Amino acid sequence: MKLQRWFASCLACGALVGIASSTQAAVIPTSFGVGADAEVREETPTTNRGTSNELATRIVDNWPLGNANDGNDRNSFIYLKFDLTGQPLLGSKKTAVRLTYRNTNLTPNRIADTATPNPANRTGIAFYGLHPDHAGNTWTESGITYLTAPGLTPDFNNGTKDYDTVDPDGAGPLVQPLIPLGVELFGALGTQNRLPVGGEMLFDSLALDQFIASALTKGKTTVTIVAGIVHDGKVPINDWKNFNYLFNPKEMTTLTVDTGYDSDTTNPSNPLGSPWSGASNATDANGYSPFSPQLLIVPEPASFALLGLGALGMLAVRRR
Repeated sequence: MKLQRWFASCLACGALVGIASSTQAAVIPTSFGVGADAEVREETPTTNRGTSNELATRIVDNWPLGNANDGNDRNSFIYLKFDLTGQPLLGSKKTAVRLTYRNTNLTPNRIADTATPNPANRTGIAFYGLHPDHAGNTWTESGITYLTAPGLTPDFNNGTKDYDTVDPDGAGPLVQPLIPLGVELFGALGTQNRLPVGGEMLFDSLALDQFIASALTKGKTTVTIVAGIVHDGKVPINDWKNFNYLFNPKEMTTLTVDTGYDSDTTNPSNPLGSPWSGASNATDANGYSPFSPQLLIVPEPASFALLGLGALGMLAVRRR
């Protein structure tokens, strides 16, 4: 079973189980230690947004390089840094990156192709890992801009992605700056009217496991994850273009009030509103904030029966 399905089933059944002291698990938010989260935008390449209360990714590419209107195109990425201080080697444990939704307009036309319609055609987020040996892992939240973001090679053509995933010579030891980790699609809505504020996108992959394992094996104390909308700026679905897909950073200390969320539009008598509407995302004394971007490190699901995200949250930044 994929890790995200296992988490979701545990969360749905309200599982909140204590962990034996011998179990090694960690929830590492960007609010812990030297963790950081920031957005960088191609159209304003020297602007730092480390203190912003939103993490956004969007893209639109209507105009070519050199056209006077190219400045109206858009392209932005999310940079996440997680503090691995004190974490043991990964071994057989699984990893995941957890993001939570900030905006109240993640409706079908924003996440799915409703014009065709094709329910299987949903957009999502592509995840990359900055090579553990890359010098750019020292980036800071207060200093990062599009021009200084490690793993990007700006082409100064707004609306085109500038991921640097090319191995310069094939000889190593430093391979391509950004390592593709996979894609996570936005969830299908079913009978919901949209995705709720505070709801989660949970990404896991074998490539992510290998990336975190490599960093820990090398003795690294931080890892950088880069995330961006997976579609390109020329996608024919207009509602996907130039639209901010927003997530909560650690600076978003109180979630947006979301009273319009309807979990079952076929039932007019069901209560409205996201269960996380207006929830606190304040950082506690252990450096834990519940809705900030998080790196999860857990044993294989088979050895962790009925453990839900709530229990993981109680572990906060548990270190060994």
